[in-house]
Amino acid sequence: MPRELAIRLGAAAITLLSFGGAVGFIAGNVKNPAAPLQPPVLQRAVPTPSPGPTGRLGVAPAVRATELPAITLTHIS
Repeated sequence: MPRELAIRLGAAAITLLSFGGAVGFIAGNVKNPAAPLQPPVLQRAVPTPSPGPTGRLGVAPAVRATELPAITLTHIS
């Protein structure tokens, strides 16, 4: 068997084994929507559209102030 053919067959075998290993890994690590590390989704009030004076719908912003103290100093490195 010529050396070039052996190298090509070896490269093809490595490629197929790598592909098969990747497929096996992906099949074994399917996303689980009930995983405990998923953070809970907070139920927030959705802004309701209200008709404006021009007949267009306007949406009020849903940003609210918090009870946390304000950040007065930041560090830039």
